[in-house]
Amino acid sequence: MSNKKVRIDYDTCTACELCYDRIPEVFKDRGDGIADVVKYDIEESEEERWMFVPEDLEEEVEEVADECPSGSIIVEEA
Repeated sequence: MSNKKVRIDYDTCTACELCYDRIPEVFKDRGDGIADVVKYDIEESEEERWMFVPEDLEEEVEEVADECPSGSIIVEEA
């Protein structure tokens, strides 16, 4: 299992499509252009739905989080 978890801050996401274009295994368009994770492994609230990052994609997810223009991709230790 991965040591990282990821979620989207829906309030700050600008729907730039960067994350779900680059890593569709982790991110998706929730229907209105705003990004979301493809599955919820941890649901802390309506706004905090986390997915465990697949180990083979940890580095790429970190890169996309760094490149996100609005800083809406939150990556933390699981």
